[in-house]
Amino acid sequence: MKLTMSSEMGIHAVWFLATLDTGEPVLSAAVAEGISVSESYLIKVLKKLVTARILASRKGKRGGYMLKKKPQQITIGDIVDACEGTARIYYCQKEERGCLASRSCPVCATLGRASDALYRELHATRVSDLLEHGWKTPLPTSATNLQEK
Repeated sequence: MKLTMSSEMGIHAVWFLATLDTGEPVLSAAVAEGISVSESYLIKVLKKLVTARILASRKGKRGGYMLKKKPQQITIGDIVDACEGTARIYYCQKEERGCLASRSCPVCATLGRASDALYRELHATRVSDLLEHGWKTPLPTSATNLQEK
């Protein structure tokens, strides 16, 4: 699993939407402003989160994005999986090295355990856990107009 800006952006976007807790769709522009990112890049991430059924989207005059599940039902691992896929952080090049017994390789074993620990931690942490810490940045200036009228 490789963590990129997409994952960070996805985590912050879901956390932001959970913090607002409006039950109504929020414009991507308001989410982008709220987490201080480019809206054009954020839209790509939001679409991945919709595909993964973490967010729902609504088109049209009262459109935008909203949580599809409760914050207690969404893990950080779910968001990362949606943004990055399930690729491991390390792939042994055993064929190139002629190492056929990769299970006994101390490098493979160590990095495999580290990857497993990261995966477990991400899937053990829920968006509701983030809500306990509160949102530390000010709401966007468009917070009073989060959806089109």
